[in-house]
This record gives sequence, C-alpha cells and structure tokens, in this order.
Amino acid sequence: MRPLITALRTLTCLPVPGTDSISLAAALPYFPAVGLLIGAITAGILYGASLSGWAGGSGTVAMIAVVWLTRGLHVDGLADVADALGAGRTRERRLEIMKDPHMGAFGVMAIVGDLLLKAAALAHLAALNQWILVILPFIISRSAQVLLAVSLPYARREGGKAGPFVDHARILHFVLAIVTALLFCGTLAGLTGIILLSQGLLAAILLRLWMKHHFGGITGDLLGMSNELIETSLLAFLAFISPTV
Repeated sequence: MRPLITALRTLTCLPVPGTDSISLAAALPYFPAVGLLIGAITAGILYGASLSGWAGGSGTVAMIAVVWLTRGLHVDGLADVADALGAGRTRERRLEIMKDPHMGAFGVMAIVGDLLLKAAALAHLAALNQWILVILPFIISRSAQVLLAVSLPYARREGGKAGPFVDHARILHFVLAIVTALLFCGTLAGLTGIILLSQGLLAAILLRLWMKHHFGGITGDLLGMSNELIETSLLAFLAFISPTV
C-alpha cells in the first residue's frame, strides 16, 4: 500500500494517511489508478454541475476542480516549460529558466490557453452526457508520465524533486502501469479506450524525442507539461469526435 500512498500524495492534494514508499519510483505503476480516481472525481463534479443546465459553467467548475485536486502541479510545469522555450536559446538556459519561481508572459499564455480548452472540452462532453469518456484522458496522461520517467534520464546533474522517481524507474514499472491502464481503458470504453491509450502513448513517445533533443532528458516540469498537454488534447479530441463515438 505504501507505493499507492506515495502516488496519491504526489499527484493529488488528498490527505492520505500512512507511510510513503521507501523507493519513490515504486509508486509509478499506481499512476494510472490515481488517474482513474482523478478522472472519476472530475466526471462526478462535472455531472453535478451540469444539473444546473449551464453547460459552459459546468466545464469551468470541473476544470477548476482538476487544478485544485492536483495542486496545479501539471499546469505549473506547463508554464515553466513555456517560459523556458520562449526565452531560452540553449539547453542550459532553458533548464535555468525552469527553476525560476517567477512566471513570464509565455507561461501565462500557455496556462490560459490550456485551461480554456480544457473547460470547453469538458463542457461539450457534459452536454453530450459522455461521462465515461471524461475519465480516460486522466488515466492515459498519468500512464504517459511513467513512460517518460522510465525512458529518459534526469536532465539536471544536480538532481531535483522528480529525480528519485526518474533515477530508479524501471521497465517493470512501465509494464505494470500499461497493463493497468489497458485494463481500465478497455473496461470503461472498450476498443475506443484502447485506441485512445495508444494515441496518448504515441504522443508521449514523440514528446520523449523532443525532450531528449531540447533538454537532454526529463524533469518534474517536463513531466507536468506532458501530462497537461496529453490530458487536455485528448479531452479536446474526444469532445470533437464524441458525436460519432
């Protein structure tokens, strides 16, 4: 149970009793399960808010709930990477900018665009009563984090907060996470869920190549950014195709 406790404490703000795992990387196989929990809570809040009859408002409420539930961790990573790309011309400078606690214009624009798109997608899915589909991107984006943690070295020589997850990540962690994600996505949405999982993992592979080139590896901010990009893009994709699903 300790790895699950660590996964919950890492990815959510939920007050979880118990002791953390000695190896933080041991929590990686539980990331899809935490994604399932976050997705289910989000879908429940979205459903409750939609009872008011205001679809746009329900999407905004659900989006705010996601940011609160995850402590804005992934959104913060997205902003830091956007600032690094906007102002850093070298790999070293990008990594330096990402450590700066201040947020620049690029970060603000990235957050605004991301959250607006997420709220709109959630609102559209609510209007179509696609509650199950809402859950899938949250599972898949957390699974993508495991792929990146396992397949990339930590980008900073001096280490960082995400270092213990990345440095001790093993292929077995990824295998267990993907088997879990396949089970969840297949059970919830059948072939649609499995196809969507494949799309999310393909996006993670492309992000891996991009991160290796521009940053030389992975960091906590890059993990957060990847989660946010995959989560929001899959929600938007589902909103776009949902009338035909």
